[in-house]
Amino acid sequence: MNVRQTGYIEPVFPDDSRKELSTVLSYLTGRSLSKEEIWTAMELPRSTYYDQLEKGTLLNADNLRTAAKNLGINRAELLTRYRLIDPIEITSLAEAINGPDSVPAQTITKSRKKLRKKSTLAGASVTELPQREGLPPL
Repeated sequence: MNVRQTGYIEPVFPDDSRKELSTVLSYLTGRSLSKEEIWTAMELPRSTYYDQLEKGTLLNADNLRTAAKNLGINRAELLTRYRLIDPIEITSLAEAINGPDSVPAQTITKSRKKLRKKSTLAGASVTELPQREGLPPL
């Protein structure tokens, strides 16, 4: 997480723009998806799916939005992961809707430092680290 000039936390979404669509969608849904499930979720005929995949035009906002809607994935998160929406735009929109986060960054930074110290102790494993809410482990 980054601290903006306002002193509040800004989320950092992973950049999955170079990852296979099936990998990202499978991760976000928590299960392995077949190519057929993906083109069905995108509401594309098989031939159109493969044509767009070959031309490099498959990963567009409309296709990703449709797939996210049909798979029950957060549409804004998927578009942000593929950098079709800038993460800062999402944060700005959320603040405009709900108001800025009420927790000062200093409070969260202190707790992150404690977590960092704990996770770097000898013998600490990845399984002891907290998972992001709502997402299955990789």
